[in-house]
Amino acid sequence: MLDVVTALTTHRTCPCDCDRNLGTPEKIAGVSAVYVLDDALRGWGYVPFYDVHGDLLWRQAQQRNDTTYRGVAVRFGECVYRRLLGSLLHECIHALCGDVTKANYGYLFGLPYGVPEEVPEKDEAAFLEPFNVGEARAWAGVWILGQRMFGIDWDLRTARDVGTYGFVGGNALVPVPKGYRAVAHIDRVHHTERYYARARRLEADARAFFADEANLESAVARIEEAAARGRAKRPRAYPDPAHVAKLAPRKIGRNEACVCGSAKKFKDCCEASGEIASYVPANAR
Repeated sequence: MLDVVTALTTHRTCPCDCDRNLGTPEKIAGVSAVYVLDDALRGWGYVPFYDVHGDLLWRQAQQRNDTTYRGVAVRFGECVYRRLLGSLLHECIHALCGDVTKANYGYLFGLPYGVPEEVPEKDEAAFLEPFNVGEARAWAGVWILGQRMFGIDWDLRTARDVGTYGFVGGNALVPVPKGYRAVAHIDRVHHTERYYARARRLEADARAFFADEANLESAVARIEEAAARGRAKRPRAYPDPAHVAKLAPRKIGRNEACVCGSAKKFKDCCEASGEIASYVPANAR
């Protein structure tokens, strides 16, 4: 599995074309921020996965309902500035909202589209509410903490353009791990207006949460404390961010996996269509 240094020094041209669209000072700030957030996750005892398809490992752990799992998929596609940094911030905020002594920050693997079988149907919405609140903070807080902690004012990106919520009251069902009951939920694709309306309300509340200076400073302090622990346990010396920021991305090989995350060869995917998917990677969860 790739570590953070390998991911940052072997990246290929990304859909955002960050190498050309960001200046050197911005890229240095981005690499420095990635180091800090990688340190924080390891400081909490997690193992960040930087493989482009690392999300598959998380899905396997989810299906096993593996309560000992300490992996975190942080890379969605090839981008190591806007998307990787956004994803790391997203995961660190999840850690702040959950329980870092447990797998998946204490969020049950069956959530948000399922609940434990013993939860009565009438209580499904209430059971999912803490997860939804944490997800909204982890989504909306990316840009707020990026600016506060690292002075980053360019566009950061998460895996999707909206949080992943479990809204009871729809008719969508998806498979869930053993021991869980699938919840009939509002799907963002088939019930777009209903989903986004509820999501944006949650995210507005999350922004209000971080607008409280005490909440924001507490989040910053806790990430920095975890990062200090992780930095002391780095597996090897990390190269100077200024050096990493000057490394040009590799050209995408025609027979390599496509940078959009589809798992198809580049020649059969984005090269064939003439453009690289610029926002939502195909394997986004």
